[in-house]
Amino acid sequence: MKTAYTDGRGRITLGLKMVNKHGNKFAVVSHGKEIILVPIAKDPLAELRNIWKGSGIDKYTIKELREMALKEAEKEAMGNVRRHRLSSRPD
Repeated sequence: MKTAYTDGRGRITLGLKMVNKHGNKFAVVSHGKEIILVPIAKDPLAELRNIWKGSGIDKYTIKELREMALKEAEKEAMGNVRRHRLSSRPD
């Protein structure tokens, strides 16, 4: 786990390795005492189309797709937080 600090303006620097691995655009999810950064694809709609190919995605509005994507990102992020907590517990 990497520790990041804010500067005087409240900005966090992730470092080049993290940016190269995850991109430079993130959704910031605040959940209880946790702040979670979720990478946002360069073309989120194309990403959704690939994920839901053949599922009838065309029946949803853009607003509905955004809401569904946000819920899924929050669910995935919380799962990652739970796994991290379990893996970092001392034996």
